[in-house]
Amino acid sequence: MKSIKAKVLAFLLVTGMPLSDLLAQSQSDDLFEMSLNDLMDIEIVSASKKSENVFDTPVSSYSITRSEIINSGVTSIPEALRLCPGVVVRETTNGNYDIHLRGFDNLPRYTMPFDQMNLITLVMIDNRPVFNYNMGGTNWESLPIDIVDVERIEVVKGPTSPLFGPNAVSGVINIITKKAKNQGLYTSANAQLDQLGSTLGSIAIGNKFNEKFSVIASANFQDRKRHDDLYYFYAEDQFVENVSGANNAEEAYPDTESSLEKFGANAFISYEATEDAGVNLSLGLQDARVQRPYLPEEAALSFNSNNSKYVNLNAYYLGLNARVSYNNGYDNLRLGSFSSNGTTISTEYDFDVTDIMLDYQWMVSKKLSLRPGFNYQNATYDDSQYANQSPSGGFLNDKRTVTSTGGSFRVDYFPIENLRLISAIRADKFNVPDKLYTSYQFASTYKIADKFLLRASHAKSNSGAFVANTSLNINLSTDLAFDGPGSGPFVISQSHGNEDIKLTTITATEIGFRGQIREHFQLDLELFYQEIDNISMIVKNNTTYEPTGLEPPYPPVIPVLIENRYENLPLTGIQNGLTLSANYVANSKLQLKPFITVQHTEVKNLPRATNNMPLDPVTNPGNLSITDDLDHESTPSVYGGGFINFAASKRLNTNVSAYFFGKHTQYTSLDNDPNRNTTVREIDGKMLLNAKVSYVLIDHLKLYLSGRNLLNQDGREFYGTDRISATYYAGLSYNF
Repeated sequence: MKSIKAKVLAFLLVTGMPLSDLLAQSQSDDLFEMSLNDLMDIEIVSASKKSENVFDTPVSSYSITRSEIINSGVTSIPEALRLCPGVVVRETTNGNYDIHLRGFDNLPRYTMPFDQMNLITLVMIDNRPVFNYNMGGTNWESLPIDIVDVERIEVVKGPTSPLFGPNAVSGVINIITKKAKNQGLYTSANAQLDQLGSTLGSIAIGNKFNEKFSVIASANFQDRKRHDDLYYFYAEDQFVENVSGANNAEEAYPDTESSLEKFGANAFISYEATEDAGVNLSLGLQDARVQRPYLPEEAALSFNSNNSKYVNLNAYYLGLNARVSYNNGYDNLRLGSFSSNGTTISTEYDFDVTDIMLDYQWMVSKKLSLRPGFNYQNATYDDSQYANQSPSGGFLNDKRTVTSTGGSFRVDYFPIENLRLISAIRADKFNVPDKLYTSYQFASTYKIADKFLLRASHAKSNSGAFVANTSLNINLSTDLAFDGPGSGPFVISQSHGNEDIKLTTITATEIGFRGQIREHFQLDLELFYQEIDNISMIVKNNTTYEPTGLEPPYPPVIPVLIENRYENLPLTGIQNGLTLSANYVANSKLQLKPFITVQHTEVKNLPRATNNMPLDPVTNPGNLSITDDLDHESTPSVYGGGFINFAASKRLNTNVSAYFFGKHTQYTSLDNDPNRNTTVREIDGKMLLNAKVSYVLIDHLKLYLSGRNLLNQDGREFYGTDRISATYYAGLSYNF
């Protein structure tokens, strides 16, 4: 991977800039000449599956524009989400993020890090899901695209499964890629490095041959270094300087100074036969290795790697839209075999995912439109070849497939001029669990004199099925070695999926107000209430004991069989809050966009533990049946940010942005031990101040300096992870 990245960087620096002498047509992204309309009227598609102004959307939605991404100096797509209201973004290691829409993370408290990641937000690229159907969630490092490919990032908060299918439970993040605009050849390139030796680069070359046909090819890489030289070890409850004592350390930690190595390449081909008919084809690949909290053993951080290829075909004719995508690849959840209870198991698997979507926008009249839709997903995960090479097998020990077939119907109606009513319903049939799930959305907007809009919505969405929680199949044997290694007795531990698991659901109600307070000042206020149910995790559901027949110091009774299974927890998460955001454009040179969210989250019927041994609800309080109603501490109750952008001239631009979150407390599976007293779970509040100054040296060539976390608030943002210090980037970008 490093040789590939070196070649890409050299190409960017050596060959990217002289292209201006060869090109006849300019296609630069001139971010310094944006009109007031461009800065005030932002387009979005994801809110209603049709292009409209964000101001008019019926649900909580936001669009992060390309100019905002470039001007702010963010260095990755996940970091760009810090520019969006209502998104909790925490950096775990340099360039790796934990991202949640409005929080709702780690409600059960006593979980592994992979359960604490966001499993209920659907992430898409041009409406193509990039979801992991094995463990759930999105591995951000596995995205094949980078900032060079992005036109905008659309975020819709709240249940949106009726529009986009399963897994759009808490909302949707839809990354819209850039399209060739002007006829002719163009190039966009960027290269930057920081004071710690991290290097980032990207390039896109495209040609719009005529009004109908265009092609874009792009490549990107990131080589990021850790900001910290310490590792948190759970058992010792302390940070240590190396991992030499960890199990299989040489293989599990190949480069302790690296946080992320990522490479991606893409091609985008577009043919627009007419304004209402065309075909878009995209394809690409990626390869990544990342160090972050996901599947830890002794230490909080571990390496995992993945690679994949994809192809996505989208065709449209009048109101008919069809999309077919295919994605296959390899994932290793932890480099170095994972060891549990002294037994080693494989964490590798191959996957194939097919997704088919078909819908039709029927304009019955100017006031009424109907949108029926159909969706099919098939995800196959296979670890059999790797399990056969491991002493104790793998996670699945087989090929497992989850499928869903769904249909939807949406009505968009304007009964009178300023009133809009929307209703949508969707049904999804899964193979596991073998059930039919329905989701719905009801929304309305009312415009007052075209300058003020009131909106309200009520919706319910469900997750999809994951391979792990339906088909997990782990069998471990632990030697108690009473008379030395191999003497036994042996404890068998089994962990299984549950094909009858109930899928996670969120039901939410929102009301909102948007106002054009003055000609250049917009205000958006949203109030939300939501409940989440049917969260699942692995719990102990049976333990078999046998007497040893031995005298002390041997125990009189030992467990010989421990059975674990994915089960739904009895808890319900409840959240209410408000988000306030504004957009002030003083003139074409100065823009301010602040936002803040204040919320309260609580958990009803939170189990005190996940079935500790012995499984006796009378004598053991660590049982699922013993629950409490508590405030949820893992989600910050206040967070927000914003930016100020000042274009002093056509050549000079300055941007200052901020992101902050309040103090909160995180937990892991170890913290259900009442005797454990650690401070690492306390996450201090943080204010991240960033700035970027860019100057156009010559036409199309820009030099910039960027500082991230200028206040150097290096407190850890996630349980046992890295301190993230101030980072200073110097870079060059070229657009022609």
